[in-house]
Amino acid sequence: MKMVIADDESLARVSLSSMIKEMGAPWQIVGEAANGEELLTLVAQHTPDIALVDIRMPKLNGLDAVQLGKTVSPFTKWVILSGFSDFGYAQQALALGVSAYLLKPVDPAELERTVQHTYRDNKEYISLLNQQFENNLSALCNGLTTIEHEEQDSLLHRGSFLAWTFHVDAARPASQVSDVECELYKDLRQSMGKHLNFGMNLALLALQNGELAAVAIWDADKGEEGKQRVYDFFGETETIISRYRTADMTMTVLQTGECQGFKALNERLQQLQQWSHLRAVCGIGRRLEYAELMRVAQMPDKPEAARLLCDIGNHLQHLLCLNYHHAVSELEALLQKSPLFLSEKTKQAVCLFISIAIGIHLPENTTAAQLIAALRQHGVKVLRDLNKKESASVDLVTQVIQYIEKHYMDDIGIGQIAGQLNVSANYLSALFHKKTGVMFVKYLTRIRMHKAKELLMNTHLQVRQVAEQVGYYSTRHFTKLFTQTFGTYPSDYRKN
Repeated sequence: MKMVIADDESLARVSLSSMIKEMGAPWQIVGEAANGEELLTLVAQHTPDIALVDIRMPKLNGLDAVQLGKTVSPFTKWVILSGFSDFGYAQQALALGVSAYLLKPVDPAELERTVQHTYRDNKEYISLLNQQFENNLSALCNGLTTIEHEEQDSLLHRGSFLAWTFHVDAARPASQVSDVECELYKDLRQSMGKHLNFGMNLALLALQNGELAAVAIWDADKGEEGKQRVYDFFGETETIISRYRTADMTMTVLQTGECQGFKALNERLQQLQQWSHLRAVCGIGRRLEYAELMRVAQMPDKPEAARLLCDIGNHLQHLLCLNYHHAVSELEALLQKSPLFLSEKTKQAVCLFISIAIGIHLPENTTAAQLIAALRQHGVKVLRDLNKKESASVDLVTQVIQYIEKHYMDDIGIGQIAGQLNVSANYLSALFHKKTGVMFVKYLTRIRMHKAKELLMNTHLQVRQVAEQVGYYSTRHFTKLFTQTFGTYPSDYRKN
């Protein structure tokens, strides 16, 4: 998106240019003018999206330049800057249809708010602002930055949040499950574009355990429109999910419910990651509310049974024979001492999970002993020719590290790599953390930051160019991560 700056004072132009470059959205300053005539030439040449114009300029003042410029570039938005708090100037500016009137010296935060408000109806700009939000949220959720570093009036502090996490269950190879997750991501990404609007944001994130989450935020102080758009998005999301529910595959959604501020959202997302296995005893293929999961998590034996059932499904999917049979034995011991199967509702939920996630179809009157026998028989049939090798899992992590080293500058994620390695994102995320001691996103960020240090030391690239070469389109986001990692700004690091 293009912008021009017009001010007869060179220091003022430098200051404005610096403020613009610090904004989250990638504005391109296509020209600077020292007088009204130069401004008209630039506007005719570039047809900018926004022009920042000082009133008092030689040859042709700002208001006259705006009047003539509107005929040359009718779609340009005009923001007037003045060191004179003269109501007459404001009246004239409004009469010309300018978008905003700012007093000099300009406050950076006020300028950014003005630019956002001026361009709020532009779809491209809304999309870019949303990308910035998504980057910030991903960094916060993965512990790369902290909420304390966000401005106090930020929507991340005071906004209303709602999030869903998605879980595919199917007795299919991990590569096929990964393909399904990738298709879901594409469908949700496309849906996001239709529902985005100024005053609300949507994000798709890979959480620390590899699970996909859709997160929405809106400003409750600005009326109900933002909230309504958020619920419209999740309404369409439910329609999208329904297409993935078939006879041999289903998708379960875990919901945070509405919560205020990022801290509350993050606590609930972390809790949902710990509770995701509870779907095995609650019933897969539906939406599970936070309150219901909390209630089930406090019941005796249910959480442990759910964990073991999910472990059995994961071990089967990744052909881990020894782990599979060990988990079946643990489940058998639990069911022998627990009245879990006395509840018909729980029995139905467990049988449904085993049918879809493991591929064993059990009769309605199945007993706990029959369930264990069926799991053992199925395990022998599927896994009898396979041996678990620790070196195989180590090799997976090695391949992930090699992939990061080669593609760190690209938009990569654990789900994408998992699909190529024929394992699930959850499994690869847990394995990577176990073997390296660090989460995938943090490892990727660490690599990018060290590559950035090398570029800052050994090249004359601008900070913006360094950011792009290590995988960040936003200089502000890159600077925030670099500062969090090394305790200094990129420019200061180069100087030192």
